[in-house]
Amino acid sequence: MNEFFFSALSFGLAAGIKPGPLGIFVIQQTLSRGLPAGVRASLAPLVTDGPIILVALWLLSNFKSVDLLAAGMSLLGGIYLLWLASKMFRVREISLSAKLRSESSLATAVKLNFVNPGPYFFWFTVGGSYIIRGTAIESAVFVVTAIGALIASKVAMAVIASRFLPALESRGYLIAMKILAATMAGFGLLSIIRAGELALIAK
Repeated sequence: MNEFFFSALSFGLAAGIKPGPLGIFVIQQTLSRGLPAGVRASLAPLVTDGPIILVALWLLSNFKSVDLLAAGMSLLGGIYLLWLASKMFRVREISLSAKLRSESSLATAVKLNFVNPGPYFFWFTVGGSYIIRGTAIESAVFVVTAIGALIASKVAMAVIASRFLPALESRGYLIAMKILAATMAGFGLLSIIRAGELALIAK
């Protein structure tokens, strides 16, 4: 149970503070419309991730060899996590002010997240592998924790943006992102190792 909780917490927080389309949009909404608008935009994963997870589970249920499928997903997920971690490690500075767009709505945030490949890559690889190999309770804990941590980190970014925007471009933010990148890389390696173990079981 602890593995599912802490891994989901790490994934959610890392995805939450990583610069990306939704994060930039949350900050834009906060600056142009105020904190409530930024918080509303942060809730987009509640709308987008549910259907993505259901599709992932439907596809998983149509595979006869769950262990072999889980092995493939773990391998792809591990590689994806290492790729994301490498991108986070390469960030040298964060400038958000130049990326702000015109104001929009929660509906736009949902559309933005639906076209973002990140959630699909995660739930069809790393997230999916955790769901199919865990018990019902462990899978539920993983899903709730991952989405909850993602939303909480986006809300935190909105709060910081509303009061201390320079802090988002500070050394402290970069250090926090590097730490989470290292954690993500660690889980990526574990996922690749687990893929080998599941492939042996499938044989």
